[in-house]
Amino acid sequence: MENGSVILIRRWPAMLCWLLLCLVPLTNQQQARAGNVGTTQWSDDETHFNRTLDSILVPRVVGSRGHQQVRDYLVQSLNGLGFQTEVDKFKQRVPVLGELTFSNVVGTINPQAQNFLALACHYDSKYFPNDPGFVGATDSAVPCAILLNTAKTLSGYLQKQFQNRNDLGLMLIFFDGEEAFKDWTETDSVYGSKHLASKLARTRSGAQVAGKQAPRNIDRIEVLVLLDLIGARNPKFSSFYMNTHGLHSSLVQIEMNLRAAGKLEGNNNMFLNQISGGLVDDDHRPFLEDNVPVLHLVSTPFPDVWHTPRDNAANLHWPSIRNFNRVFRSFVYEYLHRHTAPVNLRYY
Repeated sequence: MENGSVILIRRWPAMLCWLLLCLVPLTNQQQARAGNVGTTQWSDDETHFNRTLDSILVPRVVGSRGHQQVRDYLVQSLNGLGFQTEVDKFKQRVPVLGELTFSNVVGTINPQAQNFLALACHYDSKYFPNDPGFVGATDSAVPCAILLNTAKTLSGYLQKQFQNRNDLGLMLIFFDGEEAFKDWTETDSVYGSKHLASKLARTRSGAQVAGKQAPRNIDRIEVLVLLDLIGARNPKFSSFYMNTHGLHSSLVQIEMNLRAAGKLEGNNNMFLNQISGGLVDDDHRPFLEDNVPVLHLVSTPFPDVWHTPRDNAANLHWPSIRNFNRVFRSFVYEYLHRHTAPVNLRYY
């Protein structure tokens, strides 16, 4: 991903409604419920997280043996957690390495649902000709482990109360080919997300409504939550998009509640209730261009280990990782559990 300062100005959505904490004045009952956001306790499973991270934390440049191993591990893990899994495979020529085979991995619960909450990260590691051992711990092995661990720790809810709902499904996306092979440009970057966004925009699923054709699959994504550059000490997450600022604010509230309850380590606040002055180019770009609401959880400023040999397990900060896991797990549960009607956060 690349750091950017271009601010996109778009039309406000017709319905700026979000699930967890509304931007309009709350009734007393709603305020009481908002104050409890994030207080439902889900136990950590650090054994699962560590085992998952160990399995991903290998050099995994597209086309390498490590890349294939991690792809297969993602598929196996998603299947074991009760997801219907698809591998979106395609070939494309890239700078330096020539033609490569890419594989996005997508796991879904309730694949026939009307809409989806999509959680995403990228699993490829960056190609460095002089550093074949680069493992990209924060970029983006830890985010991949967080997604699988979130599904594991919420599995009791997902496989019982949540499964078979018609209104909402959960999608876990592991993008391939996020990293540039030479220099980051619009063409040499986010290969997998461009392919998947295009595929979802071309295909339709579901029943016709009022004589209209079924919706495009990309339009069934209520929000794409993208994780990147997570695992370093004391990360900071700002809000990047006005239409999902309410969702970002719910993360702020969840963190506050968990900290007040003594469930977080240290005193560092990760989620800042502020709008960022710039944007970070990343896997969400093709989805954003097709009007999918995006909640981009990328640490800014970037970790100082970014794209260096020091982005490895030895330099991860485990209290920050555990804190993020607890906040994010609560956020996902709250979104799914409180969802009672379609949420339209699109700009137009």
